[in-house]
Amino acid sequence: MSFKKLITNIFSVLLAVLIFAGCGEKKSGYLDSEIFESKETGLIFYVSDEYQKKGIEVEPSNENEQGYDVISLYYYYKPVTDKLIDDITALSPDERTEEVLEKFYKQIYTHSKCLLNFTLVKEDEYNEAIRNGKTPDDFSYWKNAEKFGTNNGYVYLLSIPDNDTDGMSEEEKAQYEECHAYMQTVKENIEFTEINKKSELPKQIPEFKTKDLKGNTITNDIFSEKDLTIINIWGTFCTPCIEEMPELGEWAKSMPNNIQIVGLISDITGDEDTKHQKLAVSIVEKANADFTQIIANKDFESIMKWVTGVPTTLFVDKNGNILGEPIIGADVEGYKKFVEEYLNE
Repeated sequence: MSFKKLITNIFSVLLAVLIFAGCGEKKSGYLDSEIFESKETGLIFYVSDEYQKKGIEVEPSNENEQGYDVISLYYYYKPVTDKLIDDITALSPDERTEEVLEKFYKQIYTHSKCLLNFTLVKEDEYNEAIRNGKTPDDFSYWKNAEKFGTNNGYVYLLSIPDNDTDGMSEEEKAQYEECHAYMQTVKENIEFTEINKKSELPKQIPEFKTKDLKGNTITNDIFSEKDLTIINIWGTFCTPCIEEMPELGEWAKSMPNNIQIVGLISDITGDEDTKHQKLAVSIVEKANADFTQIIANKDFESIMKWVTGVPTTLFVDKNGNILGEPIIGADVEGYKKFVEEYLNE
């Protein structure tokens, strides 16, 4: 993978985490602000409000490079990281050069550190690997991994990594070290619960009524006009989405009359969100991607709950039925291959 692609992919994932993120779902109870339940990994964390204010966040679950489910607690030095995010998202796509992204990446990781990580490995796979000489560290990106316990047929490997504090101010370093020490308290209070994996992708696009970037009302009727619709789910924060947009625009102009592409913008939060609407318009205009671009409002909740990253591309027939397998990641050639095979059928 090229350095530029690596940096842009890291950038899009990181912004998705920091902008949308939040935490695991807050569990109702006597301290609603302090207990977080991750249904995807079957874990319940206690993180006091005091330490959340110091910068501790429970990140959304995802997969590591080896394909294992992971969930982490991170420390963010908010006086710096919040400004970095505001500054980078305010830049136009043309201003997000390789050098700018690399600088952003280095700065954000100077002032944000993994405090605690869980890696989930299927119990049979883990036991077989250990018998063959592997160690817990072989499954985790982070070192110091240890077997924490088993739950729902998975072995839970816990890491509390030692992080480099170079580049931190004395105030930030002291705050980070306090949060790092607090992980022992978090560890002692972790509970297991049932695993409930992410929502299944619906078989059909739900009934919706939304608007496009020009203010026109769009409903499911848009599908009935064509035999096949390519729905490209993207976000204004996502560099791979933006980089493939010009190619999508060119492709849209040469499609057969019975095929169309529709963009579904994931990060416009409503009519009042003029910042992201203007940014989306700017991206589309610069890319000459003048196909229909619609806003993913609450009507798309069942779809967006399934989406773990953008771009994600779906293929839909004239009745709104989702065909084949979605494509996750920027892959215009993959989209074209699906359409070609569809037409050949």
